[in-house]
Amino acid sequence: MLEIRNAVKVFAAGTPNEFKALDGLSLTLEDGEFVTIIGSNGAGKSTLFNAICGNFWLDKGHIILDGEDISYKSEHKRARRIGRIFQDPMKGTAPNLTIEENLALAYSRSKRGGLAPAITKSERVMFRDALAGFNMGLEDRMHTKVGLLSGGQRQVVTLLMATIVPPSLLLLDEHTAALDPATAEKVMDITKKIVADNNLTTLMITHNVKSALETGDRTIMMDAGNIIFDIHAKEREGMTVEDLMKRYSSKKHEEFDNDRAIFN
Repeated sequence: MLEIRNAVKVFAAGTPNEFKALDGLSLTLEDGEFVTIIGSNGAGKSTLFNAICGNFWLDKGHIILDGEDISYKSEHKRARRIGRIFQDPMKGTAPNLTIEENLALAYSRSKRGGLAPAITKSERVMFRDALAGFNMGLEDRMHTKVGLLSGGQRQVVTLLMATIVPPSLLLLDEHTAALDPATAEKVMDITKKIVADNNLTTLMITHNVKSALETGDRTIMMDAGNIIFDIHAKEREGMTVEDLMKRYSSKKHEEFDNDRAIFN
């Protein structure tokens, strides 16, 4: 379970460039819930992920994961419980190491808290079986360096690295945006399978509104550092991209009217 309470983050505070990236944001995810996040550039989506991962501390508010307040825990300690996949397929992997070595590194770091001296036979079988389930032929390329793989193949390896020991929380940061449409669809299908098979609590940022409405259990839209609406499963059924954009336009118009009333 993830709970974010009244999260506030201000950059360049007290200067002419002061910018409130998170503005009292609150959000709760139940165990196994898969929530998609949409919003324009600058809405605070990546800032939210960075705050959860501990790239910086909040100015106000709390982040609670599985009942523990992690608001002031270091980034490396949070990384043991939080998996994150980035848009760049090269992030999160060691390109000069093989698929097998990358998986062993992720498994060793997450499972045992230190690096193992060698890859065991049972680990090799586990890695191979996991890759075979994705139907991409990667199980036959275990000794290929990750840097030689295609973007989609690297992203699948990164997904497995982040989830081979199931994390308490999985963060998907536009992880299919750099892929061609066919590969993005394949990686998205694999993502859904991994999340469902492991019942992972998941947040996914995407600019693909159609995908956001079709993926997971809920869709939230962020704007100006906060959540402007949160659409649950039943409400999302039958909702189109046009419906969502109308709701967004209506919400922004209401805010404009309220601001105008205040200034008048």
